[in-house]
Amino acid sequence: MTASPIDFDAALNPDQLAAVTHGDGPQLVLAGAGSGKTRVITYRVAWLVKERGVDPSAITAVTFTNKAAGEMKGRVEELLGLYPLPSFVGTFHRFALRLLRAYGERVDLPREFAILDSGDQAVLVKKAIEAEGLPERNFTPQAVLAAISGAKNRLLGPAAYERQAQDFFSRRVAPLYRRYQELVAAAGGVDFDDMIRLAVELLRGQSDVRERVRGRIRYLHVDELQDTNHAQLALIREISGGTEILGGNVTAVGDEDQSIYRWRGADIANILEFEKSFPGAEVRKLERNYRSTQNILDASGAVVAHNVGRRGKKLWTDAGAGEKLHLYRAHDELDEARWTVSTLQELEHRMPLGEMAVLVRTNAQTRALEEELLRRKVPYALIGGMRFYERAEVKDLVAYLRLVRNPRDAHSLNRIVNQPPRGIGRSTHQALVNRAAERGKTTWDVLVDDDLAGFPIRGATALLKFRDLIASLAGEAADLPLPALLRRVIEVTSYTDLYQNDEDRSKLENVGELVSAAQEFVEANAYAGVEDDLLTAFLDHAALTSEADAESGGRISLMTLHSAKGLEFRAVVLPGLEEELLPHVNAGVEQEDVEEERRLLYVGMTRAKERLYLAASRRRRRGGLYQDQRESRFLGEIPVGLLDVETSPELVDRHASTSAVHAFFGRPSPAGSAAASRRGVPRVFDDAGPELAIKRGNRVRHAVLGEGRVLQIEGSGEDARLVVFFDGVGRRKLLVKYAQLEVV
Repeated sequence: MTASPIDFDAALNPDQLAAVTHGDGPQLVLAGAGSGKTRVITYRVAWLVKERGVDPSAITAVTFTNKAAGEMKGRVEELLGLYPLPSFVGTFHRFALRLLRAYGERVDLPREFAILDSGDQAVLVKKAIEAEGLPERNFTPQAVLAAISGAKNRLLGPAAYERQAQDFFSRRVAPLYRRYQELVAAAGGVDFDDMIRLAVELLRGQSDVRERVRGRIRYLHVDELQDTNHAQLALIREISGGTEILGGNVTAVGDEDQSIYRWRGADIANILEFEKSFPGAEVRKLERNYRSTQNILDASGAVVAHNVGRRGKKLWTDAGAGEKLHLYRAHDELDEARWTVSTLQELEHRMPLGEMAVLVRTNAQTRALEEELLRRKVPYALIGGMRFYERAEVKDLVAYLRLVRNPRDAHSLNRIVNQPPRGIGRSTHQALVNRAAERGKTTWDVLVDDDLAGFPIRGATALLKFRDLIASLAGEAADLPLPALLRRVIEVTSYTDLYQNDEDRSKLENVGELVSAAQEFVEANAYAGVEDDLLTAFLDHAALTSEADAESGGRISLMTLHSAKGLEFRAVVLPGLEEELLPHVNAGVEQEDVEEERRLLYVGMTRAKERLYLAASRRRRRGGLYQDQRESRFLGEIPVGLLDVETSPELVDRHASTSAVHAFFGRPSPAGSAAASRRGVPRVFDDAGPELAIKRGNRVRHAVLGEGRVLQIEGSGEDARLVVFFDGVGRRKLLVKYAQLEVV
């Protein structure tokens, strides 16, 4: 099939055309949101073939996902009429795999090496942890694998990583890394990070292979440069033939303002300092936006302009100014959820539900929204994640509650008998199940009535301790309110000890959100005058919410901001624009941390095509207790002329009774208030002025992170930065004026 001639001048705007018709040498295309970056790559490949006569097999394009690669390849095939396309268009990992399949023996890989998936990796790293005699509670497989992945992304092998290890955790991980790699080699496999690392090693160490690859690839195209890590940038340099004098024939497309994956290794310096890696590079900007209205572009641009780490762009559109952004100041997260769903329902006569999205910073935020959507029978799709009551940590704790209510619930018992780990291995558990089957009893009855003769002593002891734990909780259940019972379960099982690392932060938030859900359920039923077994009613509520399924057809998309990258919707709602949510409490106080959070908001704002709604709550429940919230600093960066502001009637009506609300829900008055002073609670600042009352070594309390000890103080007054080690959470960096700490 022969494609019709391509009119490049008519198909592209002037900036796109300049990037597409770039000749030889390196080129960086800074493509603003909605400016047609994929169009540039696909038309450039077509231009090289059609206008310069380049053999398609000499052109390569790499991106991050199979979906993006498939779409890109399909567009090029359509433009050129070549099916299948001889060019390589695929992911970084697919390119590396092809290289290692051909030359893997040069880096000591077996000819038929296996690719280890995440499950395989978890098994091997658990073996390594066990072999090194380290407690899995402190060195979880997830945390160890994250550290190893980070090392490989920096091209550090076990020996190099060990030389650089400075802190306690890294020094313990170093021998684990070495042993893990030995197990990987023994399995005859590679993991995904190895693929990139070994491909770089191959090209750097084997000159004949390097020259052969460079001879075959005359033009390299890189999508989403801002998301690349150190190893991927090194691979790009090796493929393109870049030197200290000549950058090579590489065209990289990206947007520094959409760099939001630093937590998984992405290095924004790869795009900010592109010319250092590829000398002589041309830098072009795509600033015409084909997605959003000018008001949305001006507002999002004003926010991201506060970042220092950027090259700068001014997006424009000929789509018109459009509607102003709408900011809703909510009373709490329930009020915010009601307003969000009502707003989208009112839009339904203008656009399908499938053209709408709600984007949140954390997974825990979806709980109130999901329940409101379900209550109103509004169909929705949770994108890139599980529904709240289907998340593993939530299901675990609900299983504990079910077991407390009915110890003969075999399904719940099987789920949490060794969760958290308490020394009940698979063989011991299976022996218990087998004995129950042999005697026609439930597993719980065996635990109660049987002496467990024939079981290993360690396993039998652990099972009996588990039995006593559940029996004790069941005895307390009658006298404890539902939220207190749930907190008691979390406390006596040490459940949150499972999630002590940074990458587990969202799971801790979900645990706290479940306590909030229990508290709200109790209050809602008390207000309605319902006299019933609230534990049973709550468990029924959780089951019904988990099993509810949206009808087919158009659905509102509900997802995190990270999951929304690359998508677009006619209407977008961004709830939870508050300090410690966006920017997130876990982001820290360093400039680069705050700037990444600002970029995350920018990504969310630029998903909207026609209408953009923002919301912030005056208070938000954390772990069942209300916490006063401050509006995100980022809201203050939006020009007021671009905003219509609405204040919740609930907020207006209740503002005068804030202290009464706190007293009712059990939250102490804010540190520094008269009430706090009367109780003798030390305040953050002394009466004489902004002199910090917190000292190094103090024990402090944070509404979300709990109690911890101050390790370090930088600066003074309200701008002071603290390093605090929170019990069961770990080290966090906080800014005093936002942290709302109390000295214990």
